[in-house]
Amino acid sequence: MKVFNVILGVFALFGASYCILFPGKTFLTSGWVVTMLLAVWGICAVFSFFTGKKEGKSSKSEMILGILGIVMGIAAAVITLLGIFMAPIFTTLLVDMTMLLMFCLWLFISGIDSIVAAIRIKKTTGSKWWIFTLAMGILVLLAAVYGLFHGIFLAQMIGLGIGYLLICYGVRLIASAFENND
Repeated sequence: MKVFNVILGVFALFGASYCILFPGKTFLTSGWVVTMLLAVWGICAVFSFFTGKKEGKSSKSEMILGILGIVMGIAAAVITLLGIFMAPIFTTLLVDMTMLLMFCLWLFISGIDSIVAAIRIKKTTGSKWWIFTLAMGILVLLAAVYGLFHGIFLAQMIGLGIGYLLICYGVRLIASAFENND
């Protein structure tokens, strides 16, 4: 199993380097997978909202982001069905554009949620971490507004994000091979 983890980790690192070197191509080829993953994440977020509601640990922003993920998955399924009757390049373009717009909306809501969280942190704890949370929220909000007018920027952000996630995954797999499992 350890050898398998190292091999898979090395493949993940090679894949990560490709994603980081070619973020636009990464986005174009990963549109379908990312869209379906967002739908599954959306279902999990909505489920988490309702289970957390009983315990008093639910977030309305989590619910909104979850619904956006579900809508994105449904949109991808409908566009895929339309692709049976249309040219494949048109279908890919529709899915990619839908994904970019939903990602932009997700960034916008996430930025606003971070700004609101920073204000709550300042009021409740008084710690200095609210400044960092506020700055990150503003950056995410600016990225959403900028990305709304520059789709290429968003596509490259998604491609780079996938690359960085693959780096973390690959390093974690390789490191797991060297853990002492007595």
